[in-house]
Amino acid sequence: MLHIAKAELNDLDALTVLFDQYQRWLAIRPPLSQTRAFTEQRLCEQDTCILMAYHQSSLVGFVHLTPLYSLARARRGLIINDLYVQPDSRRQGIARALVSHALKEARARQAAYLLLQTHQSNHAAHHLFESFGFICDVSQYYFLDVTD
Repeated sequence: MLHIAKAELNDLDALTVLFDQYQRWLAIRPPLSQTRAFTEQRLCEQDTCILMAYHQSSLVGFVHLTPLYSLARARRGLIINDLYVQPDSRRQGIARALVSHALKEARARQAAYLLLQTHQSNHAAHHLFESFGFICDVSQYYFLDVTD
């Protein structure tokens, strides 16, 4: 059975393991201690929302929502900053359930919009997001990594 829950501080150990798997999948490898400290800070400050997916009591995925602030709209929006399901748990409706709960969270927070970005080659994700009504915006985006 699938269960979606908001992450709390007592979930830190399990989340750290899952985030490490996610970072490996992305080929990004910050030190595990940095991942744990960053996650602990997010959970303590409650400035983001992490929704966790449990399947048969095993943590198999998550979605991370981060607030955005729009002066133009004079409202807050949310970005799906990260969405991950373990490879052996994919194609079971877990990502769909996580996105559905993310939408509920956005509405509960009275967000003006929900934004996300995914790789051009991730056709399964495109199909999933479009099935919820997300529209692919072809605006020009720029990215600059400002880390040392």
